[in-house]
Amino acid sequence: MADIYTPWSMNGLEMPNRLVRSATWEGLADDKGAPTHELILALAALAEGGCGLIITGYCYVSPEGKGLPKQTGVYMDALVGPLTRITDAVHTAGGKIAMQIVHAGGQTKQEWTGFQPVGPSAMTHPAFGEEVAELSVEDIHRIIDDFALGAARAKAAGFDAVQLHGAHGYLLSQFNSPFTNKRQDEYGGDWEGRGRMMFEVLQAARNAVGPNYPLFIKLNSVDGLEGGLELEDAVKMAKRLGDMGIDAIEVSGGQPAAGKLGAARVVKDAEDEGYFLDNAKAIKEVADCPVITVGGYRSKDVVASALDEVEAVAMCRPFIRQPDLVNLWKTGDAKATCISCGGCLAVGLEQGLGCSQELKKQKKGGA
Repeated sequence: MADIYTPWSMNGLEMPNRLVRSATWEGLADDKGAPTHELILALAALAEGGCGLIITGYCYVSPEGKGLPKQTGVYMDALVGPLTRITDAVHTAGGKIAMQIVHAGGQTKQEWTGFQPVGPSAMTHPAFGEEVAELSVEDIHRIIDDFALGAARAKAAGFDAVQLHGAHGYLLSQFNSPFTNKRQDEYGGDWEGRGRMMFEVLQAARNAVGPNYPLFIKLNSVDGLEGGLELEDAVKMAKRLGDMGIDAIEVSGGQPAAGKLGAARVVKDAEDEGYFLDNAKAIKEVADCPVITVGGYRSKDVVASALDEVEAVAMCRPFIRQPDLVNLWKTGDAKATCISCGGCLAVGLEQGLGCSQELKKQKKGGA
């Protein structure tokens, strides 16, 4: 039986422990998507804190696919040089880092990108309120190429792996979901048609990075809303991904339109933790690859228990408050101090990645 500090591997990439920093938007890039010094320091701090695998915040592969201001980009070759500053800093600190790549699809605003949001089908996005234009097949093929080029740039910049973002209502997740995908062509219909873009992105990215480079995915297991993706179809999609040679699947769920059933939920005690673990177990039964579970983990013993079922556990918000949490757990049993207040998003919108509770403490201390 593996414990937290048992090493594991993914297509030749060796990780020293089973804890993964799940991706989050950091809001620490410049207007062109290049990382700032603050972002480099934040990611290096996670490596210094002992995190086994760091996944960057979602990096956009197309100019119209940017999801939020100050988001890191990987949409042009000129960003490869600046991005190597991240990998150099993390590797110097002894860490391993993957880049998550994304197209926001309909989950963005024209004022942020300069383009009308796009998606599998025309609609008014329920969470963003923008009119979403339906993608042509030609544009779908272009975006698939953009994902492949983004993966190749990440590899060139020294990232140890690439994670495709197929969760939380972004473009690949939009195609997978019957809530947002009403197409009647080869990219719609049943689970195979709706999953076609994701499968083609995986194949294109694999062709771009080669067979011996870790390529994995964050996958929605459920959308959490009526008419959305359900576990039965997600399991079928996960099996197909495994058959295609995906190197790991991080199992998540929810999207902004799902409200309280979104990806980030309030966690008050141990019973609230691991809210996607059962879905991860269902996917583990069919997918021939390592599975990573994410969903409100805060307690060392709950994490250890989850490792009886899957290869690794990912956390996001606890690492915002305590980037050294892995090392802290190695010397004790302290629970993560994250209180699931959601203030980190508000902080990020103002000044970039940060914990609102820690900022309050600092202000009190300086008062």
